This record gives sequence, structure tokens and C-alpha cells, in this order.
Amino acid sequence: MRSPYSPIQWLTRLSHEQLKIWHQIFGRIIYFLFSLHAFFYMLFFVLSGFLPKRLYDKDVIFGIISILLFTILSTTALQQLRRWNYRVFYISHVVIAHLVLVTLYIHVTHIRLYIMETMMVNMVHQVLRWLSVKTFSGTIKLLPGTNLVRIRIPLTSMNSALAWKPGQHVYLARPSGKAASITDHLTFRNQTNPFTVASIPVKDKELLLVARTITGNTKKLAALAKSLSTGDSDETATIPLTLEGPYGAAAHLPDFSGFDKILLVAGGVGATFILPIYRSIIEFGDANHAGGPQVRFIWAVKKLADTQWASFPSSSPVASSTEATPSLHIPSAVEVYVTRPSGSAMHITDSGEEIELTELAEDDELLSMEEQMEKPRNGMVIKTGRPKLVTIVDEVFSKGQRVAVVSCGPKALTERLGESVERWLRQGHDVQVFWHEETFAW
Repeated sequence: MRSPYSPIQWLTRLSHEQLKIWHQIFGRIIYFLFSLHAFFYMLFFVLSGFLPKRLYDKDVIFGIISILLFTILSTTALQQLRRWNYRVFYISHVVIAHLVLVTLYIHVTHIRLYIMETMMVNMVHQVLRWLSVKTFSGTIKLLPGTNLVRIRIPLTSMNSALAWKPGQHVYLARPSGKAASITDHLTFRNQTNPFTVASIPVKDKELLLVARTITGNTKKLAALAKSLSTGDSDETATIPLTLEGPYGAAAHLPDFSGFDKILLVAGGVGATFILPIYRSIIEFGDANHAGGPQVRFIWAVKKLADTQWASFPSSSPVASSTEATPSLHIPSAVEVYVTRPSGSAMHITDSGEEIELTELAEDDELLSMEEQMEKPRNGMVIKTGRPKLVTIVDEVFSKGQRVAVVSCGPKALTERLGESVERWLRQGHDVQVFWHEETFAW
């Protein structure tokens, strides 16, 4: 169940995304047991000579239909097929999961009580999800020089969304640019994508969603944003937007004030999860207090223009792109690593080798954006190249007994970070570590 009212979520203090791995494991076990069940019964029928007769019996017919449905469900859930077309996986998964309850109910009588229990739990789940669906009015805009779409939803003083926690996410229905009809609500479940709330609702009085345009719904979002664009103005037409949520493990994150050091690592739009958590630590706590945690925020982006949506704490000092790596007692200096700077900038690899990147110069619009951002904004330290995570982990862990590491980004980045943390722990250092990796790669 997605709903935070799920008893399993309440007992484990894990979100439905974190529990999905167990859903996958139990699903494979169930399919394996059902396959053995079907195989041994068919073998029994063959050895007993009953197969020709039993194939016409209702229980066998619906048993075969059920195992075929489970086979299709398990096959479409394979990682390769999910990556090929997530929508095919999702729709087939939902449809078959409901259809197989009917075939199993007809299959034999002694499991009908359990099927009815399952239907009741599913009904409660659907009602809770329906109650979490809300319609807002907001704007959608393509950010210049990027393939990012920004959605801004202002909140009134009485809006319940003001209580949403930093780092939670919502499911955004594909907007049409007009008021949602009954048909739109019926198809809502099959045309949604998860978006992290990149703002602090109670402070910013708005919901900020940022997505990278790839395919499917995000591509249609970009097309809609382009059609609503009013030119160079930052203002765009206000349209109705349907959100389901909020969800996410952010509601179960610990009180970070109890740690000595906090390492936050984001890659690309993974900062939509990390940034509001970072801001909440800085703005809602006394980060400069002697006993408070010392924070280090690493953000790797391909282009500097990819950071234009972000707002940093108002107390952030003005940083210089030539400044050395900030010490941990300056929690508001965000280290932004630009891995593919445009123009004639120099790229510094992990090995320290400098490579000229004149061939990465892009169109005039992007160059103009990069030139505008050459002067770092408050709280930003700009570097080129990929962050040396091993060195960063060593620096953070060597100065703290209780360390929190939170990451969100491409799998390669989070894996390298995890390996660096694991290497430090395997050396036998006495460090207590809280680890959280936010991911939607199911």
C-alpha cells in the first residue's frame, strides 16, 4: 500500500518505495510455489491417466488460466522489460493483479476467504489513494538552456500541503492544460510520474517540481510547457494540476541534529530530494552552533544551467569559484561540480588531467545562460570535473563519530558513494553511520 496508513509502513517506518524490494522477493517466491503447484498436479494427472478428462473441468481450466496470468505478470516485471517500456509493465501489472483474483476465486472454493480479504485490503488502498488526490493551480515552464521542466504551485495559508515534509514526493497526472474531466480522473493512475517536492512548502509557500525531459509523460510535459510559453517572460499561463500524495521515506528520516557530520550527495535532478533536506537542516536548526551537525553538500551536474531552479538558504555566504574546498563548519557552501562545462572551459578529471572542451560549446541560448551564471550565486562553490567521492568520504568520516549520508542521483554515482563509505567502515573505524539512498529505479 502506498498510503502512510499502511500497517506495514507504520511498523517498519519504511515507505512503500523501500518496501518494494520485499514485494519483488515475495512475488518471486509466490510464483515459484504456484509453478510447483501447477507442475505437480499436471504430473499427477498424466501419471494417473486423468489428464484428458481433467482438462475439461472448471477448476483445472481456471487454474491453468491463473498460472498463465502469473507468468505474464512475472515476465513483464523483468527489469529489461520495465526499462524498455515502463508503462506496459505498470498497466499489465495492475490489470493482471486484479484479474487473477477472479480466476483464483473460481479455481477452488477453499481459498475464497483469502481472496475476499485481499479484495477488501485493495479496496481500502484504492480509497486511501483516491483521498490523497488533490487538484492545484500552477505554472509549467521549460528552463532555458536545459531539458528541465519546472512546475510551480503557489499555496494558500490554509492549504494542507504546507505540512508536507522536505524530500517527500507526489505523483503528477499528465496535465492537459484544462480542467480535469471524469475521464481524466479514471485514467489518472496510468499516466502519472513521481516528482520530488523540491521546495519547503511551509517556508516557500509553494510546491516546486522539477523533471528532466526524457520520454513519455515528461516529454509531453515539455511540449505542454512550450505551448504555454509567453516568450521571454518568466510568467506562464496557470493550469490545473492533479497530484497524488505526498509519499516517500522523507517522512521517516531521523532528526539530523543528533549527528556530528552530514554528507549530502546529489546527481542532476537528484538534488530535488537533497536540496530541501539540506535547506531544512540549515534554516530550521542552529547549524553554526558548536554542538550542531556540520554539513557538506556535493552536487554533480552536467551543465551549470541545470542548477538555475535551485534556491539556497538565505543565510548562505557569497562563494567564489576559485575558493578552496569549504571546511565542514561552513554548512551553507554547496559544492557544485560541473562535469561538462560549455565553451572553452577546462575539464578536470579524477586523475587531475585537464582536457579542453571547446567542442562542447552549445547554441547561443545555452552559452548566454552559462555566461549569466559565471558568477556563483550565494552559497555556491563551482568546480569542474567529477567529485572525488573517496577523498570526500575520508574527509567527512575522519572528523565525526556519528555520520549521516544521504544521496540521490544516477546509480553509478550512488554506487561509488556506497563503495567509498563501505571501504571506510571495513577499515575498522569506530563510526556510527546512517545511510539513505533515494531511488525510483524499481
